[in-house]
Amino acid sequence: MINKKLIVLILIIGLGSTIFSQSLFRSGRFFHHSTGNRIWGPNGSSTSIPNEMTLYNTEKGYIGNNEVSMNETWFPSDDNEWYTWHRIFDNSDPNDNIYPYLENNKIIVIKSCYPSSEMIGAGGPSDTLNNPSLKTIYNYKWHWRSIIQIMKQYPDNFFVIWTNAPLVPGATNIQEASLADQFCTWAKDTLATGNDPLLGEFPSNVYVFDFFHKLADATGMLQLQYATSTTDSHPNGLATELVSPQFVQEIFNAAIFYEGIIPVELTSFTISTNGPDVILRWSTATELNNFGFEIERKVGSGQSSVGNFEKIGFVNGQGTTTQKNEYSFADKNMVEGNYFYRLKQIDFGGNFEYSQIVEINWSSYTSYKLEQNYPNPFNPSTKIEFSIPVDGFVNLAVYNLLGEKVTQLLNSNFKAGAYEFIFDASSLSSGVYFYKIESGTFLKFKKMILSK
Repeated sequence: MINKKLIVLILIIGLGSTIFSQSLFRSGRFFHHSTGNRIWGPNGSSTSIPNEMTLYNTEKGYIGNNEVSMNETWFPSDDNEWYTWHRIFDNSDPNDNIYPYLENNKIIVIKSCYPSSEMIGAGGPSDTLNNPSLKTIYNYKWHWRSIIQIMKQYPDNFFVIWTNAPLVPGATNIQEASLADQFCTWAKDTLATGNDPLLGEFPSNVYVFDFFHKLADATGMLQLQYATSTTDSHPNGLATELVSPQFVQEIFNAAIFYEGIIPVELTSFTISTNGPDVILRWSTATELNNFGFEIERKVGSGQSSVGNFEKIGFVNGQGTTTQKNEYSFADKNMVEGNYFYRLKQIDFGGNFEYSQIVEINWSSYTSYKLEQNYPNPFNPSTKIEFSIPVDGFVNLAVYNLLGEKVTQLLNSNFKAGAYEFIFDASSLSSGVYFYKIESGTFLKFKKMILSK
């Protein structure tokens, strides 16, 4: 059997993850009734949510597609109690359908108005069966858990859910206010932190905006300085000036942070051989709406290639998960030549992204070798090539001038072949270093220069 040479382009170690490109979560829609309309502003105040978005874009330097924006809509057509929102997200409300809005609005903000704080008690399990519209803590928790579980199923949207609007002392009592306070505290401090035993982990595409505690006093009642009057619980202009900047900062900061939680985060993509087969292996740290991966290949010579990439296989994805997943694919019974591979990640909506390209080249080899790194000097990465004529253990490490090991590059078994490794030295300071390989009885040093 003719021995083959294998060149492997390995994902750079130490630079973090290779990321498929992500969506921008910069625009959306605010669904509200009268209370939300007052906060939208200007409501007799010197600002409004639109004004604050303009300031936000200016402060962040966001222009064009990066600008944040939001429209507002009076919705639902009837009341906007939590019971109603539950039915809307269950798609069982005969009057209102929120799902058409999801396609054209990356951010969805929902809230209820102050009547939701007219609570009557703690409640119990029978509430959800006998009277789901009853304003009890038990029912409210059930509504929120159900709504958020549905929101979790739409990772292409970022959802914001407001806590209750507090009532003025002239429109409530200590018991009602205390119940509203308890529920809103649970929503922000227990549910949203992932500590609710029934919901468990809180989805990354949902944010709780704690409107209640921005305006309520220690008893859970609306502070009169933020009220239209002693008997009218609508927020006044002072409340608009307080809340609208927080609305913009909190919601868009959270939505833009979600952009960094990439639908599919590819953390490694390597290539090796097993007999006559080429083995591709890759892993993901997170997946969002991932249908799967098409494996594509084309042939070439050196750095050039012939023809287009062609699909040679498909591997199913894991949908949506924050767990690490390992994948592999075997391209069987190869013949001598140069091959390029890439992954085409496809989501359930048909959108796709490509990974970086890896290359494999088969040719003869007969001995142990450690080549001079290239480029040299380098900043911050360089290529190290080595070959082994038989299967064996390979230890490849980098040392400073004092002989101290600064980086362990490889320490595992390898098939016979020739390999290429990309060493990233971003964490090291400029200077002279040595890299050493040990395999079987073979031991060799080479000098490299890092120049920053």
